[in-house]
Amino acid sequence: MQPVIPDLGLSLGFDPIVAIIALGGSFVLGMIIAWVYKATHRGLSYSQSFQFALVLLTILGSVIMMIATQSLFAAIGLLGAFSLIRFRTAIKDPKDMAYILLVLSVGLAMGASMFILAVITTVFVCFVILLLTWLDFGITSKHESIVRLMCLLEGDGSTQIVSNIESVLEKSSDGFRMLSAHARGDRMELSYGVQPKRKQGPADLINTLRKERGVENAEVFDAKHQVEF
Repeated sequence: MQPVIPDLGLSLGFDPIVAIIALGGSFVLGMIIAWVYKATHRGLSYSQSFQFALVLLTILGSVIMMIATQSLFAAIGLLGAFSLIRFRTAIKDPKDMAYILLVLSVGLAMGASMFILAVITTVFVCFVILLLTWLDFGITSKHESIVRLMCLLEGDGSTQIVSNIESVLEKSSDGFRMLSAHARGDRMELSYGVQPKRKQGPADLINTLRKERGVENAEVFDAKHQVEF
């Protein structure tokens, strides 16, 4: 009776050297993509954990493809395993989703031993990202700023305060529109979308508004580089 030799995966064409190259290459390409993300990121949603996730997803994508290519049963087992996982992290910026698809595509290509395709994809897409960032692609010549004001309601009432503020905005900007207004006790919070004049900075607009009677606090958010409000 012959002894039973355990199947370590070598009989199915598994090559440890190829696996090491795929994992190492995935790590390097994932680091490159993560660096491009950090260098070109705009907005408030940047997090170090997302940087980690980009690198890890590239490596895991490679592992998933290597497992799936071994046999049909392994691929079906992966589908069952991933059906137990629920991703509840909200993606606030659509560009972040594109980065996730990019690292997964590169990882899957590395796992399928399509090394040249993975490298070409990484270089080309990163070049496109850097080019679009340098060109400020999609940004209009006059972008809006968000102005948020906290006003103290005095004898003049809310109507007069709003009228005075909008009069100041009309003189200090090329256009504006009210986004919201909330009354809280003896205070009122106002939000406006403002197109600032070309040579006027946020500090100038804040100083002008804070001089207005009843204005306790003024904030300006640049909508060009900030995604969330």
